[in-house]
Amino acid sequence: MTHGATNTRYLKEYRANLHLTNIQKEILIGTLLGDGHIESSRSGMLARFKIRHTVLFSEYVDWHYRFWKRWTLKGPTFDPYNNSIILRTIYHPELSEWKRLFYTRNRKIIPSDIHKLLVSARSLAVWFMDDGNGTKQGEWLRISTYAFGLSGNQILQDCLDRNFGLKATIYHDSKGNYLWFSKSNAKKLFLLMRSHILPCMKYKFQSLLLHC
Repeated sequence: MTHGATNTRYLKEYRANLHLTNIQKEILIGTLLGDGHIESSRSGMLARFKIRHTVLFSEYVDWHYRFWKRWTLKGPTFDPYNNSIILRTIYHPELSEWKRLFYTRNRKIIPSDIHKLLVSARSLAVWFMDDGNGTKQGEWLRISTYAFGLSGNQILQDCLDRNFGLKATIYHDSKGNYLWFSKSNAKKLFLLMRSHILPCMKYKFQSLLLHC
């Protein structure tokens, strides 16, 4: 977007011509389950999408930027205070709809109809690149879903089984509840996501990359 986008009238006209694509929606679903955030404007009528990652994962932020370029006033920016890279979109009414789906009182939730939203391998991959990890031996994978409590994890567990045939177990540690995948289900999950995993995130799979 050009510098003229700071002009209110121009921005209003520019915004009117932006509509979320199916790929953007898939990415949005994945990252809202993970590290992504949606922030409302002061009026509450508009909202913007925001991600922040350590500079070690600047490749991942750049990848997001490829899909959101037309929605931003500028590209990813460096925050020296947190040694992180931030990407923000402009405020847009369509993003307000997603804020209502995934938030209540500015706290993230799992929509009760997540099974209608989390249907693509791309969404799974983005979610895992945000919050997933595994072992060097590749025996299992897990997704850190601490923010969603037991009920949210149960909804996700059902969704993964219904839409992908993935059997996830809900475990609990000092931080809360998370989703765990046994060796066979970890392999199945990896094969579903493999074509969407970025090079900078392949360290999360280690042994699976060698044996799948």
